[in-house]
Amino acid sequence: MSDGPSPSEAAAIAGAAGCRIARSHRLSDGSWAHEIECASHATKVAFLDGLASWDALQPSVRRAAEGVAAGARTTLDQIRAIHRLVRDGVLYTGEPRETFSPPLRTLRVGLGDCDDQTRCLLALLRALGHRTRPGTLGEPPRHIAAQVQLGATWHWLETTIAAEPGEHPLAAAKRLGLATRVDLR
Repeated sequence: MSDGPSPSEAAAIAGAAGCRIARSHRLSDGSWAHEIECASHATKVAFLDGLASWDALQPSVRRAAEGVAAGARTTLDQIRAIHRLVRDGVLYTGEPRETFSPPLRTLRVGLGDCDDQTRCLLALLRALGHRTRPGTLGEPPRHIAAQVQLGATWHWLETTIAAEPGEHPLAAAKRLGLATRVDLR
């Protein structure tokens, strides 16, 4: 099991992104969650991106990604399988404080906000060699979702609602009639 970076590893990733760890929590399952303070939304996104890159290098994350994608015949099938795992297996929930949870914990618990789900999806896809990045919505940004590159084009992978792979989060929210999600307006 990858229990996420230790407090010192997380502090190094946070520092490189322009953030700091306000507090680290050892959770009941042994994993680490880190409360963060960032100067801007851009530094918060950079920290999440750094965590996802760290996660993707962990053997347990790679094994999980390979297990999900085992039956996939094409690159697109791999992406769809991993997107479906996170979208259908993790219920969107808000947080009282900004905390980034490790991907395998997010999957085990089946709960996470948009940054937890994005980190999970980025890490699993990167573990299989896919080029990914976080994408934000709103000004100032209110929502984050993963994007994957296929050829020269970046495609959205929204997981907090029933979006299809490649569907823009706002288009999916409109199609689904979700007027109550402030972050998806």
